Amino acid sequence: MENLIVISPRIISRIKNMPVEERKVMLDTLFCEEILGVERSVKLTPLQELVYMMFRNNILNESKQFENNQSQALVS
Repeated sequence: MENLIVISPRIISRIKNMPVEERKVMLDTLFCEEILGVERSVKLTPLQELVYMMFRNNILNESKQFENNQSQALVS
């Protein structure tokens, strides 16, 4: 893993609102790609792929925001 990954309360709330099977697929895919850096273990449907890309982008954006805030706090 190269970058900080932050799972905010907002992301957790979205995950909890997903059906259990969708939740498993999204988290498994995120874990494989972003944390382990390996190929996905499951094939996503086109709809799942779209949801996953939005889910992943939200996590990466929030992680970057957190990292920037931490960097600014250290400089101040």
